[in-house]
Amino acid sequence: MTKLQIRSRCFLLALLVSAQAGCLLFGVAWATGWLWDTYQFVVNDYVSSAGRAEAHELAIEVKALGVTTSEPGTQDWQKLQQLCEITNIPNDGVLCIMRRDNGALLCHPDLKADPGLLRLFPGKSLLTNDETSGPITQLVREAESQRLPVVNGKVELYGQLHTFTGFSMPSINAILGVYQSNVSIASFAASTIRPVMQIGYILVAFIVGATAMITIFLLNRYEDGLADSNSKLEEQVTERTQSLVRTRNAVTFGLARLAEFRDIATGKHLERIRSYVSILATEMARTNPEIAPGFVADLAAASSLHDIGKVGIPDAILLKPDQLKPSERKAIEMHTTFGKECLSAIRKQLGNDDFLEVAEQIAATHHEHWDGSGYPQGLQGKEIPLTGRIVALADVYDALTSDRPYKKAVSHEAAREWIVTRYAQQFDPAVVEAFVAREDDFRRICHSKRDTRTKAAQKTNPVSDSCEFDSAVLAVTR
Repeated sequence: MTKLQIRSRCFLLALLVSAQAGCLLFGVAWATGWLWDTYQFVVNDYVSSAGRAEAHELAIEVKALGVTTSEPGTQDWQKLQQLCEITNIPNDGVLCIMRRDNGALLCHPDLKADPGLLRLFPGKSLLTNDETSGPITQLVREAESQRLPVVNGKVELYGQLHTFTGFSMPSINAILGVYQSNVSIASFAASTIRPVMQIGYILVAFIVGATAMITIFLLNRYEDGLADSNSKLEEQVTERTQSLVRTRNAVTFGLARLAEFRDIATGKHLERIRSYVSILATEMARTNPEIAPGFVADLAAASSLHDIGKVGIPDAILLKPDQLKPSERKAIEMHTTFGKECLSAIRKQLGNDDFLEVAEQIAATHHEHWDGSGYPQGLQGKEIPLTGRIVALADVYDALTSDRPYKKAVSHEAAREWIVTRYAQQFDPAVVEAFVAREDDFRRICHSKRDTRTKAAQKTNPVSDSCEFDSAVLAVTR
């Protein structure tokens, strides 16, 4: 079942106002219908009562005229005809007189204009009321048997429905009939109900407008309150997130520092690596949409764990001041595998985490070369994750410009020349270009965060301005 999605404030407001308007209009329509039916019933009842009263008064008037016969052409008939002509019946009605025995028309207001009306038999028309139905003459005789001189109901005249009231006058063999047009009656009822309906719809419009304004006001107040609550909640979430990130970074750095604590020569290596990586990633982000600000922060923090696998390397190999033997080189290369396995195990325990994924990539691939000559897998080009390509250059630059048990530090210029000559060989061209673009920042960090060296070390291993050194030693860093 599809649920209604309300994502727009305007849609919500329109939905509320429409619902209110629909309910009110339905209520007005129902109330109007009920009022119409009730009022129509009252009007019809009033018309019937008025018709009976009118017929009774006319019957009295006929008796007052001293009429003894209704036969056409007689003087009494002329009196009856004149009475029909001068009598005004409400609701576009007419007064007619018909024979009691066969229902033939005797008198009609339009008889002079249309003598052919005498050929009509309105007394044979079907009269219908709530109790019975039948020809007028028949119902009149039935009423007489019950000593009721009056009959009423609905009857058709000239193709239109009329309310009919008949008064029996057996003494002159006539039925005095009062006809009132139902169309006129309905028009009268409508003229009374229509203003009520109009007032109702005006009230609906007013109420809908008022409720819309109130809804907008309340909605604005609610949204303002919700915005304040969300803002405070976002601040709390941001503070807690930042606190967790600071804690994570501190623990990460402490763990990485503990891993390198055995190597007294590394000094501020981790701090410099983080700075170098942050500079490279920020520079590359200007042209690489793959690099987002959050990625830069995670990459800088995770870079501290690039050599976490060295905890599994024996001190005799890790701290050896001389060039490593092939077997020792194989052993020290295992630190990438150890680091990957360690971080992978942590990630499995914690579940998917972007930071740990980045750290695992770095630990596994920061010794891979662009041309495929690196280790442990010999990945080539973009097979190497971007994280590993960035940390690879930062790690080599720091190794070149720092003292190690197996080599002395070189100058920034020498390190720069060594790295640039390995463009698209050992290093990703894009990373080298970012390094060249920000080399002044590298030089500044290299000098400001240089390891503290003893005077003896400074005399023994002065910083070299030459890039002529043993390439075999520097081909890969430990």
